[in-house]
Amino acid sequence: FFFCYNTLYIETTSVWTSQPSLTKTHIIYIGGDYDDYNEETPQPKPNSSLPRLTTARFTPQQCEYDLCVVQDVPCFELSAQTKCYCPGLTGLDQVPESPQLRELKQRASGEVEVYWCAPLSAITHYKVVMDDEDGPVFSESSRNATIQGLKFGSRVCVVAINNAGFSVKNDRSCARFEPQQTSQAALMSGVIMGCVGFLVLLSLAALLLWRRKSCKKAGTLDGEGLRNPSYSASETI
Repeated sequence: FFFCYNTLYIETTSVWTSQPSLTKTHIIYIGGDYDDYNEETPQPKPNSSLPRLTTARFTPQQCEYDLCVVQDVPCFELSAQTKCYCPGLTGLDQVPESPQLRELKQRASGEVEVYWCAPLSAITHYKVVMDDEDGPVFSESSRNATIQGLKFGSRVCVVAINNAGFSVKNDRSCARFEPQQTSQAALMSGVIMGCVGFLVLLSLAALLLWRRKSCKKAGTLDGEGLRNPSYSASETI
C-alpha cells in the first residue's frame, strides 16, 4: 500500500508542476571483444578432388641454321614457323662483319670454287674480290661461288654488303689461291717415289736371279766331278 501511495503522489505532483515529465532511456550494453572484427575472414579450403591447373614452361630453342650452308628459307621465316630463335644479327643500318672464307678449291676444268660462312649481320648480297678488283655479285643466301680465270697466287676476298656499307677485308675473309702448286708437288713426289720403288724391286729381282744361276752352276760342276773316276779332290789340273 505504501508503494502505491508513493506512486500516486508522484503522478499527482507531476500534474501540478510546470516542468516536463522525465522519460527514462534504457541503455543496452552489448558484450564482446572489438578485436574480433580485425580478424581475417577465413578462406575456404581447396577441394582436393578438383583437378589442378598447371602451366607448361616453354623454353625456346636455337634454330637449326648453319651459317656455312646454303639455306632455302631465311632464319626469320624459320623462327616464325618453329618458334625458335635466330642467332643475334646486327641490322641493315650497321656495317656488316666480315664473312669467313672457308676454302678455295680448284676443279679439273680449271674453275675455282669459293666457299664461305655468313657473318652475324643482316646483309643484302656478297661480292667476291680478286686482287682488289671488283668481281661477281651473289645473293644473300649464297655460300659458294664459281670463279673462272683465277691466276696462281691471286688474293681472293669475300665481302658482305648492306645498306650501311661493305665489310672489312682481313685474314678471316681473304686467302691466297695456291692449291695448284701443292697438287703438282704432291704428284711429282708420288712419281719420284714410285720410280725409286720400282728400281729397288728390279734390283732385288736381278740379284735373286743372279744368285740362283750361280748356285745352279756350282751344283752342276760338283756333279760332273763325282761322275768322273779319274777326278780327285787332290789332283791338280
